Amino acid sequence: MLNSEQKQLLGQLSNTTLVNFVADIYGVDKILDKKIERLLLQSDKPKLIKKLTTTLKGLKRRRKFIDYWESSEFATELHHLASDVMSLYPQQPSQCLELIELFIASTNSSLQRCDDSNGEVGGVYSDLIQSWLTVASTCYEQEKSSLPIDEQDILSHAWVKKVKALADDNDYGTKDNLLEDIDQLLSEPEIRGLIADYQQEREIIQTKKANEDTLSERQNSPLSDGAFSINYEKMVIEIAIKNLTRALGDVGFFEAVFFEMQETRPVHPRRLEELLTFLLDQEGYDKALHYLNEEWQSDGLMDKIRRLDWLSNIYHMQKDTDALMEVLGEVFELQSTPTRLKSIMAVASPAQQALWRKRAYELAEQQESVFMATSLLLEIGEIELANQVAVARQAQFADVHYTALTGMLKELPAGTDLIQVIIYRSLMGDILDSARSKAYGHAARYYNHLVKLDKLVERLDEGYSGIDDHLKFVSALKDKHGKKRSFWERLDD
Repeated sequence: MLNSEQKQLLGQLSNTTLVNFVADIYGVDKILDKKIERLLLQSDKPKLIKKLTTTLKGLKRRRKFIDYWESSEFATELHHLASDVMSLYPQQPSQCLELIELFIASTNSSLQRCDDSNGEVGGVYSDLIQSWLTVASTCYEQEKSSLPIDEQDILSHAWVKKVKALADDNDYGTKDNLLEDIDQLLSEPEIRGLIADYQQEREIIQTKKANEDTLSERQNSPLSDGAFSINYEKMVIEIAIKNLTRALGDVGFFEAVFFEMQETRPVHPRRLEELLTFLLDQEGYDKALHYLNEEWQSDGLMDKIRRLDWLSNIYHMQKDTDALMEVLGEVFELQSTPTRLKSIMAVASPAQQALWRKRAYELAEQQESVFMATSLLLEIGEIELANQVAVARQAQFADVHYTALTGMLKELPAGTDLIQVIIYRSLMGDILDSARSKAYGHAARYYNHLVKLDKLVERLDEGYSGIDDHLKFVSALKDKHGKKRSFWERLDD
């Protein structure tokens, strides 16, 4: 996409230059050709609408399968098409809405014949829903303003029915945000009426589920296909109800609906987070604290940490520094990472920072992970000690995932040459030991880093104290991996 400066330069070009450029690129790419053809129709809206209608109807009828490597190109085509449709808004909202709905009608057919592993095609269709809401709200307001008040109920019913039909046709999840954002289109009474419709459906499906469960118990058999279908339908209806209650923003109503759909109390922490997210969005901090203190029940370490993270988020929003410091300290004791230490230092007073530096030093000595131990020491500025720990526990770096090690290399401060040597050796050894020939280029790059580091380490008073020097390391490397010619050939002279 062009930046503002490039657009300004483009605007300074003569019409003749631009016309000649467009003429030159026409015929180079089929998708671009279609975009140019539709662009040429911008001055003739009836012809543009006719062209877009034909294209969108044809889109739904297409049958050719689109492989993964072709999906990005298809998504680009759809994106250009959506842009051309929205060019009609706001001047011609009703025509624009008809075309968007025609576009949305192709969702299932497009995704059925496409390997959309990267999600780009589905993303275009998801964005269409927001476009639909924007244009539909304008159309609805225009229609209401043209009708007498006593006829607006019929119109309201029609729009609610249209929304429900659209939301229910969601096999690929591209309309997940429709009901949650429906307050952009429907009024509160209309949303509550739609919720009532779904609640009625839920009662019917609940009865079906109860009958199916009873039958399964009598026959002492696992769930049938029909039972799975009923459970899925129940889940879809309940999601729709919760999304609509989110759109209302009514805290009490959302709580009632949420707990009505829970089969057990207390609610599992993972499910409770759905309620907590809504409460924080509505600034219902006191209620959220109540559920975290009274409803959240789990003995698992990660659930304890997640609860403390929720609390710290709330106290941060409330600007309650004392409570925030207490929670941040508690979670740091459970998960002693540099990131959590940074969170503490960001809000701690100078005196508190001194205490937490001392505590981080103590916790670093207790860490089973050499990566976490050295990271904590580096975070509090104990570079010399971090080097010593890395040297003493150098073999343990082989157990650290390469992404953590490469990330650490990017952030190491000055004075950590020995740590860098150990990490580069570990990364290179991992590749060569497992004979991952496709990664030999990376291994060679690590080796070349070690050559450069050797000159720096030699200048240190302690040199390679505690680890093999470079010559000894290279000698051992050749003894072990000397036959891997494709690696050695990649090294710098």
